[in-house]
Amino acid sequence: HIYAYETGLSSDPEMNWRLSVLDKLTLLSNSDAHSLPNIGREANVFDLAEISYDEIYDVIKHKNTKTMKPSFAKATAGRHENTETKDKEPNSFLNYTIEFYPEEGMYHFDGHRDCNICFAPEETKKHKGICPVCKRPLTVGVMSRVDELADRPTGFKLKGAPGFKKLVELDKIIAEALGIKSRNSKTVQAEYNSLVKQFNNELDILMNVDLADLKKATLPEVAEGIKRVRQGELIVKPGFDGQYGTAKIFKENEKKSNQQSLF
Repeated sequence: HIYAYETGLSSDPEMNWRLSVLDKLTLLSNSDAHSLPNIGREANVFDLAEISYDEIYDVIKHKNTKTMKPSFAKATAGRHENTETKDKEPNSFLNYTIEFYPEEGMYHFDGHRDCNICFAPEETKKHKGICPVCKRPLTVGVMSRVDELADRPTGFKLKGAPGFKKLVELDKIIAEALGIKSRNSKTVQAEYNSLVKQFNNELDILMNVDLADLKKATLPEVAEGIKRVRQGELIVKPGFDGQYGTAKIFKENEKKSNQQSLF
């Protein structure tokens, strides 16, 4: 009776595709509700013939995705309870999921924070799980657990799986573009609210609004930040041993030039 599983903040689809036992389930990505400003940083994008519980349930249960071949109905005959519709190709789909960068989590890689040691699973294996500085066992992270469970190599792409997009929250983009440390600052929030007012919602701004329109509505540094997030051009440092990772858009020298151009 289990039809789906969710990535959560600590993993993304590529990490889960490495475990074949999950293939029969629908991969979903849902946002946590205990941090209200972050609602929607993970989400599922459906194309639905009608918006209803039953329609969403059917998509999830039968793994209806945009990447399925036209022969889907024939291949899945008998899986539908409704005999009138079992031979018809579905009209509703799970299109893609929206993902947080799991590297930003506190335990993505292995390591010791006090020793400034951060290892990918391959490096941990080379050192036999022992810190080269203090000679004590390393704190093992999520990627090593994935590597332990996986029966497929890194980079495996599950055939027929929906796509996914990794995003950085809009106020984080604005804060970095402006060279401001806190995303909650009045300046950052004023720019955030201005953009949302002009373009209706954050996810549209991050994924769909034309860049030419964004350049007219905000500072060039902010528009450039959104562009880079869309293209996945980020500097990602994985977290380890209780230390958060980072997904940065601008290099240090670019940050300084951004601040100079603003002030």
